[in-house]
Amino acid sequence: MAKVKDPLDLQVAFRFLRGLKRNNDRTWFHAHREAWDEHIRHGWEDMVTMLMLAGAQVDDRLGHADPRACLFRIANDTRFHKQRDPYKPWLSAWMSPGGKNGAFAGYYIHLAPGATHFSAGIYVPVKPALHALRSAFAEDGKDARAFDRILAARAMQPYLPLDTEPLRVTPRGFPKQHRRLPLIRARNYLVRRDVPDRELLDGGAFAVFRDAIRATAPFVRWLDAHTIAPDQDPFDLGDEEF
Repeated sequence: MAKVKDPLDLQVAFRFLRGLKRNNDRTWFHAHREAWDEHIRHGWEDMVTMLMLAGAQVDDRLGHADPRACLFRIANDTRFHKQRDPYKPWLSAWMSPGGKNGAFAGYYIHLAPGATHFSAGIYVPVKPALHALRSAFAEDGKDARAFDRILAARAMQPYLPLDTEPLRVTPRGFPKQHRRLPLIRARNYLVRRDVPDRELLDGGAFAVFRDAIRATAPFVRWLDAHTIAPDQDPFDLGDEEF
């Protein structure tokens, strides 16, 4: 299979992001605005669009989502957080039917020199969705066993362990003794893999993230099938970083 050319020049993007990390102020950013607009912003938007089109082959929900709604802005909202830097020295997107709203099961890409990572799962499920997931594990039936098989798949091993940020106590209405107690106490269901710069430069960011989506799609689809969709407009979104 021919290698797909990345729409984003990683070396140019990394050089810009390193400079932004060293000089995180509006004066520097506006002095380099041309490089951002011409060489990075559009390339990143095209990258996310291509990933969603490729991802739709294994997760058809991505074919119905607006890529623009999945992109996090590089500018931080400092209106209520004066201590924040004005910009994020990374590029990021949460790809899901709800755009960058982590309440929907999806895929997160975070591109930064020396700190790139990929995550998949559900980050902030609303209460009905979280209850539905916990119930599936508490029932301990065929659906829970299917979840076990997904996590045991060879393709999933680089993305484990599962991150759940568990509660210290069992949620009301669930058994206090259960072999799946860590999953019942979970607040999130996420997997993650850190990606070295050399892997990105050698293999191409598009190919690395595309393969990550393919590997984790069964996990994300299981979560989606066992949640209750958030009762909101999926494109009425905030812009907090995941």
